[in-house]
Amino acid sequence: MNFIEAKNYTENTGSAGIIPGTDVIKELLGRLGNPEKDLNVIHIAGTNGKGAICSYLEYALSECGLNVGRYASPSVFDFLERIKVGLRNITEEEYAEAVTRVKEAAEGMKIPPTGFEAETAAALTFFKDKKTDVVIVECGMGGREDATNVFESPLAAVFASVSMDHMRFLGNTPEEIAVNKAGIMRKNTPAIISKMPHVYCEGEDYDPAGILEREAQNCGAACIRCEENIIPEGFENPLHGKYQDDNLNTALWTLRTVEGRLKELFPNKEISHDIYMRGIAKTQHPGRFETISKSPVIIRDGAHNPGAARALRDSLYSDKTLPENKKIHLIMGVFKDKDYREILRIMLPGAESLTAIDLPDPVRGLPKEELVKAAGEISGELGKEIRIGYAGSLKDALKQTESASPEDVYLVFGSLSLMQLFKEN
Repeated sequence: MNFIEAKNYTENTGSAGIIPGTDVIKELLGRLGNPEKDLNVIHIAGTNGKGAICSYLEYALSECGLNVGRYASPSVFDFLERIKVGLRNITEEEYAEAVTRVKEAAEGMKIPPTGFEAETAAALTFFKDKKTDVVIVECGMGGREDATNVFESPLAAVFASVSMDHMRFLGNTPEEIAVNKAGIMRKNTPAIISKMPHVYCEGEDYDPAGILEREAQNCGAACIRCEENIIPEGFENPLHGKYQDDNLNTALWTLRTVEGRLKELFPNKEISHDIYMRGIAKTQHPGRFETISKSPVIIRDGAHNPGAARALRDSLYSDKTLPENKKIHLIMGVFKDKDYREILRIMLPGAESLTAIDLPDPVRGLPKEELVKAAGEISGELGKEIRIGYAGSLKDALKQTESASPEDVYLVFGSLSLMQLFKEN
């Protein structure tokens, strides 16, 4: 297969949609010689913050001279960014070769792999071929039944902040979701749990970190809570947004936890805190509280669920680089299966205006007209007058910035898929 054929295969193979469970991926990996058993994996689950934690770890470990692989899906800006080795994306030729091997291995399976299962198998095969030292793997969704949950003894299982998302598959309460994500824990393996807020759902107060700690104890994992801040005093976080400090702190706890094991595995590498920090200072993670223009101020952020929206709101009001008397203008697109009404309740109170736009995916995306309607209803509930309308494209929505005042701050948010639209501007 060439790249286009391989991409079509991973996007269209097997049963349509998401099918939880690991039986099919395990059979497929068995047919490929179980490449996952030859990898040193840091496995990361959670609702918000997984990507940032992955990025910090990727840059820190690469700075130590390790050959680092990273798998995260879906991609944000470039299709090939979901599989990386040595801080570079897999090439089209490499992707085609890896997927071809998977397709051949899958022939004759009673239940064909889904696209995500096929791509996960291709990534793990690629990492083995590239002789990676450490691989950072981000759960696609959930944990227990995610296609990435195939590692018998990872270096660590890491948990970013947990909140409400993907309820159709993961559960209807924060507890059910946290228990699902805890499914990547393993006996005698570190379970590193981020500092995270409580979640309130239907009148109940849930403590996701406490639930994860309980699950770690139940399965015999070595639980590590990241309550203590170990970010060096005076260190400037390369990723902006108040919420990134907790993600950085989690990455540092992870590095501290696995350092001894890494030194055993790679005695000829320089592995130390100082080298980690040198790598972390170089970390890039576009699309998360990223200022793309300072005059006027335009920020883009992939926040797409209530937990992420709260973190985004807090960052907007705590960022001292923004105008003191800022007027916030929201440009928003969202998937119809997200809790967009709750996101609006979180973001609208401090906003001057909201402009709705469509997402690139017309099937999953909420039509802009429906978002406008919901925003109007919620602004009425809040008793606040907000200018609400829609634009035909992101480019059209950003035209309003041409007449911006020094106090205006424009925020493009609601989905990571919005980031793809910036290529067209």
